[in-house]
Amino acid sequence: MSKNRREFFRVDFDGLIDGEIRREGFEEALPIEIENVSAGGLVFYSPEEFPMDEKVECSFSILGRPFLLDGSIVRKTKKMVMNEHGVAFTVDQGTSSELFKQLNYYQIRQRKGGLDEE
Repeated sequence: MSKNRREFFRVDFDGLIDGEIRREGFEEALPIEIENVSAGGLVFYSPEEFPMDEKVECSFSILGRPFLLDGSIVRKTKKMVMNEHGVAFTVDQGTSSELFKQLNYYQIRQRKGGLDEE
């Protein structure tokens, strides 16, 4: 039986959410579609392919609350048209805690059916 190595719960969104990613050393932010987020990282889709261990800055909003988080690419998988990537965040405890609270709030609203298209 495989062991779940995740430290934080992961929130799957009702559909993909829009975000942006900026590669270290580049000015331009690229659009991404985010599948899920935890306080420790996220999974996104992009037509771009990012190398493993590349440092990135992820930008997205959850229920109107914007987040701008540093991380690095820890997983990548080639899909039919898009590339799936996993990012591990490298953030301080306060930022991680704030993201955790917002994800918890999202999940509560999701379970109660109180989410509008946001």
